[in-house]
Amino acid sequence: MNVSWVRLRLVSLTVLIILVSRTWANDGTPASEPAVPGGEFTAELNGLKLWYKVSGTGPVCIMPSSPWGVSSDLYFRTLKPLEKMFTIVYLDPRGTGRSERAKSGKEYTWNLLVADLDALRAHLKQEKVWLMGHSEGGILVLHYACAHPDQVRGLVLLNTVAVTDARQLLDEIERRQRRKNQPWFQEAMKALQAVPKTDAEMASLAMKFLPLEWSDANKMEKFKDDFAATTMSVDARRGQTESKRFPIDLISQLKKVSAPALIVVGDDDPMTSPMAAQRLHLCLRNSKLLLIEKCGHIPWLEQPREFEARVPEFLEALGLPRK
Repeated sequence: MNVSWVRLRLVSLTVLIILVSRTWANDGTPASEPAVPGGEFTAELNGLKLWYKVSGTGPVCIMPSSPWGVSSDLYFRTLKPLEKMFTIVYLDPRGTGRSERAKSGKEYTWNLLVADLDALRAHLKQEKVWLMGHSEGGILVLHYACAHPDQVRGLVLLNTVAVTDARQLLDEIERRQRRKNQPWFQEAMKALQAVPKTDAEMASLAMKFLPLEWSDANKMEKFKDDFAATTMSVDARRGQTESKRFPIDLISQLKKVSAPALIVVGDDDPMTSPMAAQRLHLCLRNSKLLLIEKCGHIPWLEQPREFEARVPEFLEALGLPRK
């Protein structure tokens, strides 16, 4: 064998190893982008003071709470296992939690919520970010990916949907009716359909319809303090309606999103069912679908062992460096 050729191959391999090591820092953070310090912060973005909390190590992942009115407390109190994989930036979207409320209910559109996310990305000095969202927070993340596909490094989509059409609505109604023999069902349905007038009333109603989101509602008790710490905003709830955010149909737009995406769904989720997850999976070209059994709308709480074991495996298969 030619000695010069062998030396050339060894040099090439060494250069490749150096380039790969420089692409990702030891904690999985892209080396070309600055690290984001941990802590709680407020930044003025698009004319509003928005609150966010940074925790964890690894690539930056922005996670807005559901913009219909809930703060991010439940997420940063209970998603700590994922902070081993990401530097998670938990965001209270406009009008929720500790963030400033918009002056008008018409200032809660998808476009404005997406603009806030992009302003936060720029504020953090990140060229690209991972994004994670649960339920309507996931829908916000999907809107962002459609508007800014080049700024998305990857997506973690927890129990969310890409379209809210008649098929989705009928599926949701049928799945909720499976719980009709539960003693709490009638009160939960009344609470779900009620229109709150104050933040306190909204929080009370939310606790009454919360059992609908579980496969086994008895498991709620363990997390009562986490739910109690999560605040509600009736202004953001009204804004969802006044800004006409629904119905949505992102199926055709999402086909241009090439970033890797993990879709997680519970097999007994009445709101964002396996059928909805399958539709989302089929329109995201680089996605993987994780179905968790005996699980409702909040998989990391209802089936934590399965969630914490399988999510890292799926993310590694999508290209996220594993520690």
